Amino acid sequence: MNQKNSRIINNTTKKEFIVPPGGSLGLLALGSIGVRAWKKAKKEWEETQNSDLEKK
Repeated sequence: MNQKNSRIINNTTKKEFIVPPGGSLGLLALGSIGVRAWKKAKKEWEETQNSDLEKK
């Protein structure tokens, strides 16, 4: 499965966080930034799934 993950940087720890298309509780804890990152990751995942179906 070809999957493109979005990434965000946690400002408090300065560590990179990979945003899964299924979401996580940690993203909710980040607030609106986490929700926006999740929506972007989900949209990218759906686009890759749709393009894979069109190729078949």
